[in-house]
Amino acid sequence: MEEKALLALILRRFWVESCQKAEELGITGGLILRPNNGIWIKLKRRQNAGSE
Repeated sequence: MEEKALLALILRRFWVESCQKAEELGITGGLILRPNNGIWIKLKRRQNAGSE
């Protein structure tokens, strides 16, 4: 439960952007589709992040 609260806090305060294009990801199929080597992301602070 604490992980969900932390993830919600991050998503409220930051924009999340992928550093890679969808074509660059090597997808592994299984029950769920996952990238082979993970996904690199950038976090950009939202303008109104300090008003909470």
